[in-house]
Amino acid sequence: EEKDEMAGLQSVGDDVGDFTMPNAGRPPAACWATNSSHAADHMAAGAASSALQLLNRQIAASNFDVLKDSMMSCYLGATMSLPGVPGSPSISMPLLRNDGSGHPGNESLPRSPLKLKDLVTTLRNGYRLFQGGKFNDSKAAFSKILTEIPLVVAANRAEANEIKEMLTICREYITAIRIKGAMSEAASDPVRATELSAYFTHCNLQPVHLLLALRAAMGTAFKHKNYIVAASFARRLLELPDMSSEKNTDLRVKATKVLQKSEQMARNEHTLNYDETKTFVIDAQNFTPLYAEDAKVSDSYAGSSYGKDSGMEGKLDVTSGFTVVGIKTIGLVTG
Repeated sequence: EEKDEMAGLQSVGDDVGDFTMPNAGRPPAACWATNSSHAADHMAAGAASSALQLLNRQIAASNFDVLKDSMMSCYLGATMSLPGVPGSPSISMPLLRNDGSGHPGNESLPRSPLKLKDLVTTLRNGYRLFQGGKFNDSKAAFSKILTEIPLVVAANRAEANEIKEMLTICREYITAIRIKGAMSEAASDPVRATELSAYFTHCNLQPVHLLLALRAAMGTAFKHKNYIVAASFARRLLELPDMSSEKNTDLRVKATKVLQKSEQMARNEHTLNYDETKTFVIDAQNFTPLYAEDAKVSDSYAGSSYGKDSGMEGKLDVTSGFTVVGIKTIGLVTG
């Protein structure tokens, strides 16, 4: 008797259970924008509109042209393209930063091409250029860091703190370089030249760079017979640790002579808008001291300060070039 091979087929469903198609998963880009409040993650997901909104809300960013390269890097660096079999299209694969212990599923977050180590490399280059007197190139290096910091995702709290410290360093060096440029323009004005050289020494610079600032300020003040401030700069110069090295012997001798002569003359030839005994911040627009009692406005991103009557409120910060002054925000989000 011939066996029916199709016999019993109708009862298969009852014996093994009906097959159910699994629910479709969420695309990675949708997860990235949902799981993060960092602009870099939204940009990686292609959500440029929400990325710009986050930057505006968090750091009062307004001029996004200077951020274009960094933002495009986030978008292009979050995926890779794998070639398929001949005749088929390439496969786009997401690159994740939290898949070390397995695929995170709906909790996935994109990998970012902008890293802290890259910022450190650019920072060191800025230091080197500053030391070599290439101030425009140095300023460009520090400005580049400012455009990349908002789109760097910190891996931990230590990195977050380092990024915020780097933000302060860039602000101080950009301000110092701008003051240096103003000093050249005011060379014929003994009062303004002395004031600017004094403010230059109050930028928070590396000790080796502060030495250069104090040497210049001491020479300018002594040249214009402002002996009180010249003595102050000479004392600060002699207190620097680097002054004990053999390579600074000549400068140490010169500073000692300036100090002795200034203490003998003990007068300033001019009335200066500078009081070394009081703590102040520098108006980033007008290069004047702002003391604790002075009304001021600031930038929520770089932290630049301006006098209340400077007219800078509501305008772009001269340090960063893309954030608005006078808007109180939560500040930089690092991860």
